[in-house]
Amino acid sequence: MKKFLIITLLVFISFSCSKKEKEKIGAEFSYDKAMKLLKNKDYPKAAEEFEKIDDDFPFSQWAIKGQTMAVYARYKDEDYDKLFAVIDDFVRLYPNSEYMPYMLYMKGLSYYNKIPNIERAQDFTKESSYTFRELIARFPQTDYAEDARSKIEFIDEHLAGAKMSIGRYQIRNENYLGAIDNFSEVINRHHQTKQVPEAYFHLNEIYSKIGLKEEAQKAKNQLETRFSQSYWNQLAKDSNKW
Repeated sequence: MKKFLIITLLVFISFSCSKKEKEKIGAEFSYDKAMKLLKNKDYPKAAEEFEKIDDDFPFSQWAIKGQTMAVYARYKDEDYDKLFAVIDDFVRLYPNSEYMPYMLYMKGLSYYNKIPNIERAQDFTKESSYTFRELIARFPQTDYAEDARSKIEFIDEHLAGAKMSIGRYQIRNENYLGAIDNFSEVINRHHQTKQVPEAYFHLNEIYSKIGLKEEAQKAKNQLETRFSQSYWNQLAKDSNKW
């Protein structure tokens, strides 16, 4: 009986090793096949093959590597909707993976590439900002975080510029309360951007027009104190403008 149990155990171990070896060979074959498609710039097909590895060999190291490469292939193909789906699945399944900084970066970068001009809705701009800020908060020492910081500078300027554009439009249409809200948001939420002097200038302009002299003076004082050398401060010195 003891001899039978030993033989059974050896057969089981042999079968298990054989199965693992076959899975490894199969996963490597699939990965190499997808890499060849990627090198040939067949990005949609490469992405599909990389994603299939996760279906055939779930939770394996090859599946994880396949997902990261699928994201790259989707990015090269500019298929952002499918890219976001792959990343969201990865974040849900592998929250502690070493590839998380890369995944967050690629998500932020993809939204960044979809940023529209300042005249349009800034949903993609905001999503890029949120994702890059999460990356920086969670993985501050990575190269991905370093590049994200430089892109956030542009994003903040862009969001501030969009608010300024809306505010200018509101001035032209005499929607002064709406314009005040937008210029105030630039000052409070995007205080490190180059848009702030103009925001103070327009607040001074609006408050002067509607007769709120004390508020107008406060805005003018901030402009003179903080941005004395700016174009907008020089323009504000023309006290007869309004």
